[in-house]
Amino acid sequence: MITHLRGKLVEKEKSYLIIDCHGVGYHIHISSYTYSSLLVEKEGKDICIHTYLFIKENKHVLYGFFDKKERKIFSYLISVNGIGPSSAIMLLSSMTPYEIEKSISKEDIKVLNKVKGIGTKTAQKIIIELKDKIIKGIIPKKEKDVKLLENTPYLIKKEALSALSILGFSPQKSKKVLDDILDKNPEFSVENLIKESLKKIVKS
Repeated sequence: MITHLRGKLVEKEKSYLIIDCHGVGYHIHISSYTYSSLLVEKEGKDICIHTYLFIKENKHVLYGFFDKKERKIFSYLISVNGIGPSSAIMLLSSMTPYEIEKSISKEDIKVLNKVKGIGTKTAQKIIIELKDKIIKGIIPKKEKDVKLLENTPYLIKKEALSALSILGFSPQKSKKVLDDILDKNPEFSVENLIKESLKKIVKS
C-alpha cells in the first residue's frame, strides 16, 4: 500500500495533482478540501501528500489527502456498502472532515442530504455504520484544535460563498471568482475575500 508521496508538484487542478517522485509522475485524485488546503503550494515545490490506493479488479486508482484525518474519513466512508471512492470524494469536497464527523456523531441526516448523490437512505446507512467509529475518538477533544481549523482556505471560501449567496449572487459565478482570487491570494481573510469578490462580480 502506498501511504504517502513526497516529491515535486508538477500540476495542480481542482480534482487531481501530478507529483514527480524521482522521475516518476503520479496522478492523484483529490477533493476540494485538499485542493483548497494546497492553494499556497506552487508548481515546482516539494510537497508531501497522504495517499490511499484503491484497488478493484484490474483498476488501480490513487487518491491523495492533505492530512491523515481526511484519509481516515475517506477510508471509513468507502467501507460503507454503496459508498464508492467517487461518493467519498464528493462528500469531502462538500464538507470538511470535521463537518462530516460532526454530522455523523449528531446523526444529522439533513446536512449529509445536502451533498449531491447522498439520499436519505444513504445518509442513514453512513450514520448507522460509522457513528461508533467516529465517537470512539476521531473528533478533536480540545477546543483549540477546532479553532485552528477556522482559518483554512476551504472554510474561508465556504463562508464567503455563503455570504455572496445571501446577497443574491449566483453560486456558480461566485465559486469561479472566489477560486481565482484565492489562487493569487491564499492568505486572504473572509472579509478581504468578500470585498475583492464583490469588486470583480460587479465589474463583470
